[in-house]
Amino acid sequence: MKKYAICIGREFCSGGREIGKMLAKRLGIAYYDEIELRDRSRDLGIEDGIFEMFDEQPTRSFLFSVVMDPYSIDSAVNSGRVLEAQRKVIESATDEGPCVIVGRRADKILEGKEDVEVISVFIGADMEDRIERFMQSDEEDKPRNVRRYIEQKDRERSSYYNFLGDGKWGRAANYTMCFSTSKMDKEKICDIICNYVKEL
Repeated sequence: MKKYAICIGREFCSGGREIGKMLAKRLGIAYYDEIELRDRSRDLGIEDGIFEMFDEQPTRSFLFSVVMDPYSIDSAVNSGRVLEAQRKVIESATDEGPCVIVGRRADKILEGKEDVEVISVFIGADMEDRIERFMQSDEEDKPRNVRRYIEQKDRERSSYYNFLGDGKWGRAANYTMCFSTSKMDKEKICDIICNYVKEL
């Protein structure tokens, strides 16, 4: 069986990160989100500033900067260091074996990696459930208009994903599987994904 990567895209506060951690624990494989990928980038000798430029918030990211003001960024970054660093970090994670990667356009980055089976999963939820989850979170400075804040986070993720892609963030045809945590509990979602993996 090929090495595989479960790449999870998710609406803000839909529970995608929790599902990713549950999957990694159940399957006994590595888990990566922005924290683990940042640690890996340091191990690979990539500067913290370079890693931060390809976060999922395009207002601060390299990708957004290129669109808004391509002449204001460092020439080394403009020559592709950021995109190369992103690819290097994510591909190196899969080189060590099966893993779960949350966010970071991992499914698109790994599309051409022939020795890795990419299982792309998108997690969504009804807005009211997402608002409730956010209000119960540890976030200290909660905005006055939570709905607007969540919608903005979704727009950021969509812009980030679509900038160098095909404009299909959140569209079912773009993924191996799509789920709503409002319609199905996380354990059941994990059951389905784990069963799929076992049949690879």
